[in-house]
Amino acid sequence: MVTYDCNCNVAITEGIFGEYYAESAKDKIRRYDGEEYYEDAESNKGLQPIPVKSYTMINKNRLEIVVISWGATIVSIKYPDKFGRIADVVLGFDDLKSYTNPEINPFIGCILGRCANRIRDGSIVIQGQTYQLTKNDLGKHGKHHLHGGTRGFGRRLWESHIDGCSIVMTYMSEDGEEGYPGAVLSTVRFRLTPDNKLEIGIRATTTSSTIVNISHGSLFNLAGHDAGKKELLKHKISLNCDRWTFAEYTDPVPTGAIRGVGGTIMDLRVPKFLENCIEKVPLGEGYDHNFCITPSWHGGNVYVARAVHLKSGRALEVYSNQPGVQFYTGGRLRGTFETGNDTVAHDNNPDSEEVFEENEKEKVTDKTEQYTISERESPEFILGKQGARYSKHCAFSIQPQNYPNAINYSHFPCSILRPGEIYSHDLIYKFGIQLANFM
Repeated sequence: MVTYDCNCNVAITEGIFGEYYAESAKDKIRRYDGEEYYEDAESNKGLQPIPVKSYTMINKNRLEIVVISWGATIVSIKYPDKFGRIADVVLGFDDLKSYTNPEINPFIGCILGRCANRIRDGSIVIQGQTYQLTKNDLGKHGKHHLHGGTRGFGRRLWESHIDGCSIVMTYMSEDGEEGYPGAVLSTVRFRLTPDNKLEIGIRATTTSSTIVNISHGSLFNLAGHDAGKKELLKHKISLNCDRWTFAEYTDPVPTGAIRGVGGTIMDLRVPKFLENCIEKVPLGEGYDHNFCITPSWHGGNVYVARAVHLKSGRALEVYSNQPGVQFYTGGRLRGTFETGNDTVAHDNNPDSEEVFEENEKEKVTDKTEQYTISERESPEFILGKQGARYSKHCAFSIQPQNYPNAINYSHFPCSILRPGEIYSHDLIYKFGIQLANFM
């Protein structure tokens, strides 16, 4: 473990988060049984594991951020509330095994790419040629392409190093990966500033025309990653968006129509408590929609959104240079847990008095613990850091990006990156404290 102190009063510590087998070796040990792939542990013998690096950035205000080279993932963000109490405010896992398991980890905290969000039917046309991408939305039988596919940028090992006050990670996506044309070289630069900003600079180049739309998928609960739905609903949210890309509520891919938010549940220009609007979104699943950011006349980064948890006073502001933002309130967070010979689903809602007995509300500290709760009594959850149960509506995500499915609509901002061009996305998370309610 090595610690670097840069000139901007931010300390960066490099360590090892875990070990991962090389991609080429990994491919060789995967077997196919007719329905799904599995790994042959015996074939791992003799293979040389590659370390997955971790980087801890700490500034003078006690803001601590940990990122790892697996998926350029943000593992934790810890900072004090208005009373000085420190909490981790992003969802995540304790070990690499959980991060690398797509059955457990639905893109939590990682880079989203080569193309973030959904592409209808996984089909794109570039220069008259049709390409079929991996269909992975809603599981292995998915209808659409989501976040770069089953092995997108967030499920790859990135090269990483410390460069001055920044952490730089790079990944080379080969031509044909997940069905995309062209090889793409991507770079992500993380920089923590003394004034509590996390700057994420994303750049990409390509060998042939392809689509690129990269964002970051951190899931926040400013009361604490394990605070659950009860505290999420107490967040006040505002979006600098006057329109949204309309989508049928049963299918989240935009239809191509762009509608004004005025007079609808999509109008978050004036700050609203989530408890007053989540259940009013049709189907009761909360938000998972793309909004059109109101542009700034001077260009560059613009204010995208603000979230405040009044009880703790923690506040988050988001800035970006992208035209859209996906606002998601965790309506699809769910997982399964193995219990003996049966697989049952669970809920991590710590506020449900009817589902769990008092002794079952305690945090799970042993991931091999056998659960005996019946399927009827136990909705689904994902087992996260320190035994936290992540369930439906326990966190929110604000993901600036291009419009979803932009490749298939000529009136959406162009998502095609051509040779000689540089894709550029500057994303900023600004963390702060609000001592009184001025919203």
